[in-house]
Amino acid sequence: MLLRVPDAIQRPLWEGELEPDDTVPPAETLRGTESARVGAAPRNLPVVSIGRPEVWNVVDFFDAGALPTPMRAKLSEASFYLVRLACSFRPAHDSTEIDWARFSVSLQRDEAGLIPSAFDLHPLFVTQEVKRNVTVSLAPTLKFLEVEAGIGAVGFGFEYQEIQPVISASGAGESEPAWDFQAVKGTHVYGSKWMHLLVRASPAMTTCHARLELSADVVRSGLRIAAFSRPRQTSADPLTVRLWG
Repeated sequence: MLLRVPDAIQRPLWEGELEPDDTVPPAETLRGTESARVGAAPRNLPVVSIGRPEVWNVVDFFDAGALPTPMRAKLSEASFYLVRLACSFRPAHDSTEIDWARFSVSLQRDEAGLIPSAFDLHPLFVTQEVKRNVTVSLAPTLKFLEVEAGIGAVGFGFEYQEIQPVISASGAGESEPAWDFQAVKGTHVYGSKWMHLLVRASPAMTTCHARLELSADVVRSGLRIAAFSRPRQTSADPLTVRLWG
């Protein structure tokens, strides 16, 4: 089974214009570079979208009788879920660009106090060149493994049409994984970004919720602005979702 990455986010969980983050000190942005305080809320900041997560139980992808011994051992100890995540960036006009962005996931404790963790993330590190037609499978150790096209049949995996640099992921083994997207010379952060997360949870954890968040450094007419993906609100958070259960 090959899970192809869609061309675009079909049903956004949230979509809207970035909001300036007034909590960031005047001389700082979210990643620590110099900035200037925004005197008034700027208009026409980039529009971003956060997609609805897609979730699969890993055991559903394999024939139990054909599982490699290391994989069978891990699946007997814990439950593993593949989570597909997505976000997109659309500049409002030519003078506004996204220089850096972070998509983060906060895996929540359940009522019994159980908390899942990020077992692996993909893409993990992309630095120099655009990667096209990337196929990723699961190794017997339940780690993501990129495989070359045309080398045998992939029993299970997912495929990206394109992965653009610079991307760095963090948080493996923790409950708050994240992906950072960094502009490179001649271009900025734009378009759809797809990510995959392998979540490890106790078999007793029948329900899992996660909070999704998107933050960015925006450059507008030479001014660097720290921004986040939604206005603060007192009502129910639309970016907290149930992953399974």
